[in-house]
Amino acid sequence: MKTITHTNPNGKTVQVNVGWNAIIGEHATIGENVTIGKNVTIGEHATIGEHAIIGSYSNIYKNVTIGSYSNIGEHAIIGSYSNIGEHAIIGEYVNIGRSSYIDRDATIGEHVTIGEHATVGEDAIIGNNATVSEDATVGEYANIGEYANIGWNATIGEHATVGEHATVGEHATVGEDAIIGPDA
Repeated sequence: MKTITHTNPNGKTVQVNVGWNAIIGEHATIGENVTIGKNVTIGEHATIGEHAIIGSYSNIYKNVTIGSYSNIGEHAIIGSYSNIGEHAIIGEYVNIGRSSYIDRDATIGEHVTIGEHATVGEDAIIGNNATVSEDATVGEYANIGEYANIGWNATIGEHATVGEHATVGEHATVGEDAIIGPDA
């Protein structure tokens, strides 16, 4: 790890901790005290907030915004035009499809797949090995268990719990405060 000086598009210079072979794309904006692991690629026009951590071998595609104090695990892939809120925690080997929105303080476990155009609300928790399909919405403070599968265009209400190994089908709606699944 070495400290480099990065000049943002607005002309401001910042000190960034960068691992070996990391690539920062043109016109990327990097906040103060960011740590970028080895072999990371940050796409052009991406914005990384202050004190964020990007784990080694991760790919952050173009026009992605990662909020301040967020932690992106190793081997994560964040698709173009996605937005990761402040203080979010994204586990290792997570794949977030393009144009997805992960709100502030959300926690995404390891080996999770989030489809394109999906939304994960504030303080929501997605367990390890879960899948949130394209266009699905997980409400604020919802809890999705390990190995759960949220179908295409499904909606999980605020404070709802989907238990481990449960499946919510396409276009389904799970209401606020609902508890479903075999291990809920």
